[in-house]
Amino acid sequence: MWRLRECSLNDEQLAAAIGVSSGVIRNRRSKPQSWKQVDIDRLAALFAMSNTASQQLTNTLVELSQQVAALPSAERRRIERTLQFKASQLSEYNGSGWTIQYLLRMHQGLSRS
Repeated sequence: MWRLRECSLNDEQLAAAIGVSSGVIRNRRSKPQSWKQVDIDRLAALFAMSNTASQQLTNTLVELSQQVAALPSAERRRIERTLQFKASQLSEYNGSGWTIQYLLRMHQGLSRS
């Protein structure tokens, strides 16, 4: 994200480069927690930076979703409370994109347990 602050591209140019609208860029600049993981991957590509950690996180989230869905209901509910997400939400966010806000919420839930 520090590269983004140093970037000479305006909101419209940056939006075109990562495939979102300029309004989305303005919103995300004012609310950094609303950035999506896929946007961060695109920014990494734009700035020629590695996105290995992000790809590993994506793979882990997909595996987590599958494993939680396969658990017996009592165990699944316990894990859902810890993660602060339902199993269906995990799958949904894997498809639509995790925001930083949701990843932080999951991290907080895991840190408390």
